[in-house]
Amino acid sequence: MTEVETFLRDPYSIYARHVLGLLPLDPLDAAPGGAERGSALHEAIGRFTQAHPRDLPPDALEQLLEEGRRAFAPLKAFPAEHALWWARFERAAGFLIAFERERRAHLDHVVAEDAGSLDIPLGGITFRLTGRADRIEVRRDGLLNILDYKTGTAPSAKQAASLSPQLPLEAAMARRGAFPKAPAADVVDLLYVELKGGAAGGEEKPIRVKDRDTMDLAETALAGLESLLKAFENEAQGYRSLAAPQWSGTFGTYDHLARVREWALSGEEGE
Repeated sequence: MTEVETFLRDPYSIYARHVLGLLPLDPLDAAPGGAERGSALHEAIGRFTQAHPRDLPPDALEQLLEEGRRAFAPLKAFPAEHALWWARFERAAGFLIAFERERRAHLDHVVAEDAGSLDIPLGGITFRLTGRADRIEVRRDGLLNILDYKTGTAPSAKQAASLSPQLPLEAAMARRGAFPKAPAADVVDLLYVELKGGAAGGEEKPIRVKDRDTMDLAETALAGLESLLKAFENEAQGYRSLAAPQWSGTFGTYDHLARVREWALSGEEGE
C-alpha cells in the first residue's frame, strides 16, 4: 500500500526496484535515521495495543514506556540519537495515552499491526495489494476507523484523496474483509496521527474532503489503482521518472539511473 504513492509519483522507482531488482545499499557504519526511529516507535505502540485491545490498564503510560525501552534498546549503540529520540518518545507516549483514553470510550476494541491482502483481477492476471494496518478501531456500531502513525509529516486530506492513497486503500481493503483480525465493514473515519515528539507530543490529522465520505474516497482510490495497473499491463507503457514529484527539485534513490539531473540541466524535462 505504501508504494502505491511511489507508483503514482515516480513510476521509474517501481521499475528499478521491482522489475530490475535493484536495491540501494546502506552506507557503511551509518548512524540510524528516521526509518529506524519510526520502526522502534511502531513496534512499541503495536505491542502495547496488542496487549490491551479493549481496556487500558491503570498504569498504561508506564507500560507504554516500558515497551518503548525495549523497542529503542538497539539504538543505545548511538547515544546521541538515542537520547534525542527517547525524549521525543516520552512526549509522544504521554500524548498517546490521553488520546487512547478519549477514543476507547467509543470503541468495542482495537486491532493493531494487522497484515492484510486483496487480490485485484486484471483480466489474465491477478495483482495482490498487501499492507499492514497500524490501527483499526472496531466501533460499538460495528463500523470501523482506520489510523496510521507518522513520525514525519502526514499527507494532507487533499493529498490522501489523490496521490497519497494509503489510508483510502486500507478502507477499501477493510470493506472487503482483507484484514484477518478485523471484521469486514465500512470505514467511517480515516486519521493520521503525527508523533514527532514536539512540545505537544502529537497531533491528529483527519482525512476529510468536502462533499465526499470515507468510502467514496476508498472506492475511488481502488478504482484508480486498478486503472493504473491496467495501464502498465501494456508493454508499451513507459515507467516515467518523477511523473508527479511531491517537491520540486527533490531527487530520489533511482534518479541517477534515469539521468534526471542531466535532463533537468538540459531543459528537456518534458521530452
